[in-house]
Amino acid sequence: MMYEIAVCDDDSTFLSSFRPMLEEALSARSATYNLSFYNDPSVLMHAMDLGRKFDLLFLDIYYDTEKGIRFAKALREKNDQTDIVFMTALTDYAVESYDAAPLHYLLKPIDPEKLGIALTRFLEKNSPQKLHFMTTRGHLYAPVSDIVFIEIYGHEIIIHLANGAKETCIGTLKGLEPLLPELTFVRPHRSYLVNLGHISEITRYQIRLSSGDLIPVSKNLYNNILSSFINYANQGGASF
Repeated sequence: MMYEIAVCDDDSTFLSSFRPMLEEALSARSATYNLSFYNDPSVLMHAMDLGRKFDLLFLDIYYDTEKGIRFAKALREKNDQTDIVFMTALTDYAVESYDAAPLHYLLKPIDPEKLGIALTRFLEKNSPQKLHFMTTRGHLYAPVSDIVFIEIYGHEIIIHLANGAKETCIGTLKGLEPLLPELTFVRPHRSYLVNLGHISEITRYQIRLSSGDLIPVSKNLYNNILSSFINYANQGGASF
């Protein structure tokens, strides 16, 4: 998904430092995005009135005559639910800005870690079909359909993706399982979690996946796994 993101701030010095920070944080989260920059909320509002759509706004909370807050409130009065992250060097307007239902606040100078938290909140809210993992290489946002299966190896979790890539996390399958869509993933064996959409064949002792991998099926789980797969296929969820 391509996210349309606008940044509105009248401080050109701030924008010159914030832009690369924002781009780095978005890229680290594998987000596809298009950035637009404005130096006045009224110009941004005009663009939106003409049909420009945004998924996320980074908005300086204070301009001359508090335009930032007034702009955000005007959006809400139009029933526009675009996510807003307020940026401010002051805390005086925090209470007044509650009516605009912001997603997050960032205090200037912007802390890259705090910016990451705001973006993670935005992506988790707007990408319900993507799962977030903290891997040994950083953040991974993977569409559910891209995850073929997950296995535990020692104290490491290995995520197998449809493109053949593997990502490593630290943890347990027991801890990870509740975070996965329960109608999409099944656990045929204590060491594996399998995406039902990638199952091409089930026998009494093993599952064949779209990737060609064979996953063992515990004897006492076979009937449950077969039933889950049939229900999934009947609901139109099977992809292979």
